[in-house]
Amino acid sequence: MSESVAAVVITFNRLELLKEVLSAIKNQSRKPDKIIVVNNSSTDGTYEWLLEQKDILLITQENLGSSGGQFTGLKVAYELGYDWIWTMDDDVVPDFYCLENLLKSDSRYLIRTPLRFDSNNQPYLNDAVSYNFTNPVRSLWVELINDEVLKRDFIEAVGITFEGPLIHRTVIEKIGLPNQKFFIFADDTEFFVRANRAGFRSIIVTYSKLYRKIDLPDDIYKFTWKTFYIIRNLIWLDRIFGNFFVKYIRPFGYLIIWLLRSKSLSDVRTVFKAFKSGYFDSYN
Repeated sequence: MSESVAAVVITFNRLELLKEVLSAIKNQSRKPDKIIVVNNSSTDGTYEWLLEQKDILLITQENLGSSGGQFTGLKVAYELGYDWIWTMDDDVVPDFYCLENLLKSDSRYLIRTPLRFDSNNQPYLNDAVSYNFTNPVRSLWVELINDEVLKRDFIEAVGITFEGPLIHRTVIEKIGLPNQKFFIFADDTEFFVRANRAGFRSIIVTYSKLYRKIDLPDDIYKFTWKTFYIIRNLIWLDRIFGNFFVKYIRPFGYLIIWLLRSKSLSDVRTVFKAFKSGYFDSYN
């Protein structure tokens, strides 16, 4: 008897993209047994359209960001008893065989994710094989995937994202759910590093494909409303997983680096606010 799968999609104000994502999920070669959509209080007609869809389970909540959406979606799928949870945002489209290929890949791995492609049909090479939580003067990102490892059927990697991973319920039984406090950025990093440290290895299945409809920004260091979360959550990662030196020293490196990137008094205030929150506020 095959194991059951619930697909989970988190959405906020991307109705046309959401339609494309749900269509791709519904038309998989191996269809999921349930589709759960977590609507973070969209205001663009998403809620009204979703009410008309009879083949999904709709959950609407206040806008709790990606982490809050993933928390709710995984929680509901887990509590409903599904063996596997296939989760993603509303701007990634799986190809026809994506879920089937994830399910039939190496059974030793209880976390499996597709290879992501950009709008030019080129694979993303920014997933981390491993992270640095021991050396405070080196980058967090120690080793990224590259063209050479893409020749393999699968790549062991800790740094996967909430863009298409297939997660077995055993993982949630042991480590719990994503941390809602992250809101956006690095919530997936925290979850999968936590899983890895609990003994769960994760793989990128290179013959399982997923396409991003919105490319990653060219300059993640440009100050936007997301900058606060980027700085704070990077510091939180160090505080959660770092050794003594990373936990207490590297956050000051982020403070200095981002102050140097600041171009206005508003930017400086954002940096100090994020540093204070990351260093002193609780992430639990």
